[in-house]
Amino acid sequence: MTHAQWAFLLVPLSCCAGSGRDPAEVLKQVTAKVRARDAGLPNYTCVETVQREYYMPRGSTLPRACRTLMELRGHRPFDLVLRHVMTDRLRLDVTMSDRGEIYSWVGASHFEDTTIDHLVRAGPINTGAFGGFLSVVFDKDVQQFRFERNVTVDGRSLMEFSFDVPKEKSSYRVKAGNSFVRTAYSGTFQADPETSELVRMTVNSGELPLATGTCQSSTAMEFALVQIGDGEFLLPKQGKQRYLGTAGEEVENTTTFAGCREYKGESTVTFFPPPEPANGMGTSGVPGKADPLPARLPFEFELSTPILLDRAAAGDAFSGRLVGALRDSRGTALAPAHAVVEGRLLRVQVLHGAREGAVLVLKLRTVEVRGVKIPLEAVRDWTQMRPEKGGSLPILLPQPGEENSGVFPLPGGRAGLKAGFRSQWITMGGAR
Repeated sequence: MTHAQWAFLLVPLSCCAGSGRDPAEVLKQVTAKVRARDAGLPNYTCVETVQREYYMPRGSTLPRACRTLMELRGHRPFDLVLRHVMTDRLRLDVTMSDRGEIYSWVGASHFEDTTIDHLVRAGPINTGAFGGFLSVVFDKDVQQFRFERNVTVDGRSLMEFSFDVPKEKSSYRVKAGNSFVRTAYSGTFQADPETSELVRMTVNSGELPLATGTCQSSTAMEFALVQIGDGEFLLPKQGKQRYLGTAGEEVENTTTFAGCREYKGESTVTFFPPPEPANGMGTSGVPGKADPLPARLPFEFELSTPILLDRAAAGDAFSGRLVGALRDSRGTALAPAHAVVEGRLLRVQVLHGAREGAVLVLKLRTVEVRGVKIPLEAVRDWTQMRPEKGGSLPILLPQPGEENSGVFPLPGGRAGLKAGFRSQWITMGGAR
């Protein structure tokens, strides 16, 4: 990556009394450290967990311009007072490429060579906290920093700097429909003048176009040194993103990173779907090649391990087994009883308030037959469901990106799905 020249620094004449350090020198050293660590990072990946909290205004609101909503955030009128309505959770693998952050579902065998919204289809999601913001702020967009003040946080003396980036110079993009638009942004960062280490950063977008569905996005990140391989590198410890919607609603995403690891020559990270299995015998009789399962075949699935609402996340893998053999219309067993089935969670959603309860969406992916994992496309078989305790039967439809999956509404008080939980499914034909 080509580095920009050192950013200019504006310093008030009376700014630094008693600080003991020259802000210009601190800025230079912080910038050099961030750039050096960015250039020296090994090939690595981390597990990113995002918990999203959704808030809605308590009353029906009058239409208001985004600028008005932004001004009212600190002193909301009664109809805009927020109530907590929903929580959901995502878990992804993230790594850096020449084009920025790229993602896969946690534990997947390859990274998706697409933007994150192809994985996360519903709800607000942000990229940049993993390292993208550092790169554009210290290496590309910002032409001038301003020293603001000396602050003490948790007994630690820090220097605070600010920056502003106009729209025409910005690398910050927000999705609007099927395209992306640039936005101006501003922010601050705090650094330890004794160690020249970056400690935290905030980034606030400008007012966003209505087509984005969001008035403003705000991000706050805390950084720490993380051991990866033989070195220590500056990575986010936690990030918080806050989104203000055009109707006064807000969503707060809390992002944490864990399990950071280097991948070397003996490891493989590909950016394309994995090849067909190389060993075993498929149902077609051709080594490594399996015929797709026919459509409209009913079967019963049993979970092997529990799915708990307080820790599970969309992206997590789960496994279970067929209760009985999966048979075709002539009664021939295509997969035996107790065959291992693997899948992935697509949604873990907890509802609060009057709608208290939860929704889990399970995606079955493969069934193992004679050592070969055969793609398994199936949906929940609602014709076999019965209302609980004589009540009505809630049938929820999948959201975009959840095609060929099973949606499980859970009443309030349920902790999730226990090991041994059984459900009825029906095949949807060949996998895509």
